[in-house]
Amino acid sequence: MQSFLEKYYKDDEPVILACSAWPDSMYLLYKILQTTFKKNLVVCYFNHKTRSETDIEEKFLEDLWKKENFAVEVASCDFEKIKKLYPQKGFEELAREKRYQFFDAILNIYKSDKVILAHHLDDKIETFFFNLVRGSKLTGLINMTEKSANILRPLLKIEKTEILEFLDKNRLKYFIDSTNLDSKYSRNNLRNNIIPKFEEINSSYKKNISNTIKYFEEVKAFLDLEVDKFLEEQWILIFNSAKYKIDTLKIYWYFYIEDFNKISSLLQKEIIRKAFYISNNKSTIWLSEWNIAEIIKFINWKNNKTIKEIKNLKMRKENEIIIY
Repeated sequence: MQSFLEKYYKDDEPVILACSAWPDSMYLLYKILQTTFKKNLVVCYFNHKTRSETDIEEKFLEDLWKKENFAVEVASCDFEKIKKLYPQKGFEELAREKRYQFFDAILNIYKSDKVILAHHLDDKIETFFFNLVRGSKLTGLINMTEKSANILRPLLKIEKTEILEFLDKNRLKYFIDSTNLDSKYSRNNLRNNIIPKFEEINSSYKKNISNTIKYFEEVKAFLDLEVDKFLEEQWILIFNSAKYKIDTLKIYWYFYIEDFNKISSLLQKEIIRKAFYISNNKSTIWLSEWNIAEIIKFINWKNNKTIKEIKNLKMRKENEIIIY
């Protein structure tokens, strides 16, 4: 943990930890307290107020703060009221949004650009399978990395059993979220009933799945490089061309239809995903295979001066180029 923190933080930089008081984040908290960065620690607890235990967890963290001398930041939310304002969203989605808004506020207050989360190897494997059955592509299957935007995850190589063994062996206190035991939720069902079955087939399944995810990361890195290379070349060609009179005061991406049709269908799809990703706040949610097929058809339509829109992605055909 000392080496991890030295990799990402300066000696006087605040170390902001998202903490739930459950085993994973408490393990991370206790580990950080063993480092020289203990003096910089800021523990963030978001009280969802949906379980009777949450107030007890909040008080526990505040008592620990007084004992260990780290900073604690707490926020809560009236989810019953918010659910009425956003009836189309589920609780998990709303809770995640509010938590991350809280984290963003804390980052702003402490003038930091990083927050540490306690996702571990079991979480990564669970998310892999969860996204797999939902039809996710490489980005969703890779799902968690050590550093992603302003999120750091130091525990991705550590299994849940190791976390619990450390806590129990050292008699360190933590709380259990009783709702995680309710298998009526699809993710809980996957975690509690389905994934454990892999142990019966192959006791090394975690290591094997982890290696598969690493392989997918390498494939994704290669594809991203090829996509960026294609788009960068097209940007240079269009930007320096007076023929199309593009408004250079605005930021656009461009590519030639002729060049697009020379590359493989896999790379074409990845370019469309990148275009959608750029246009939709770094997300590919709601981009289906059908959407991609429709965009490829649009690119090759004979009609000129036409527009194709999917969510926030807006593509315009201008003669032999596509602008978005």
